[in-house]
Amino acid sequence: MRIRNLAVTATLIPVLMLAGCGHDDTAEVAASSPGAHKAAKPGVADAVANGSQPGAGPAASNDPVINAYYDYRVAFDVMMRSGGRSTSQLAPVMTPTMYTAIGQQAKYFRAKRLHNTGVTKVLWAKRVLRSNGVIVRACYDTKQARTVDSFGKSVLPAGTPTRWLDQMRVELVQGHWVVDGGSTTPQSC
Repeated sequence: MRIRNLAVTATLIPVLMLAGCGHDDTAEVAASSPGAHKAAKPGVADAVANGSQPGAGPAASNDPVINAYYDYRVAFDVMMRSGGRSTSQLAPVMTPTMYTAIGQQAKYFRAKRLHNTGVTKVLWAKRVLRSNGVIVRACYDTKQARTVDSFGKSVLPAGTPTRWLDQMRVELVQGHWVVDGGSTTPQSC
């Protein structure tokens, strides 16, 4: 049971603890687009299942902020499914600070020989402007993405939520939108 709790903690802590720093110029650029935009990216689950690189398949929308979030989810799921071995796809979709934190999670998955099965499905995503920058609020479902050990046995405790609400800050870095951290909470969405 202790290992299961540790696995849950290791899975969530890097995302929950990342604070990152927003920039005023980031918010100004995002303010030139619509204030909130809902999207569902077709083919995201297929890209994750096939281990495709972020950005594979059609764009989710005309909103590069929303697309940056979907690219992050694809890259993150590829890392989780690989048991932490595949991390090169993460660097282009997140800030260096977040990459370092997620790298620690990948290291933990490798050391404990954990990996995810199945795919994470983003149910909806929308962009909102807040005082701390541009935030993507997204609901995703992990029903098909179980964390298992090297024997295929689930390491998550029974009753672990499968619906999560992401609130991720997205920044414009060298002309490219990337995820800079935020929070993830279990929530029926």
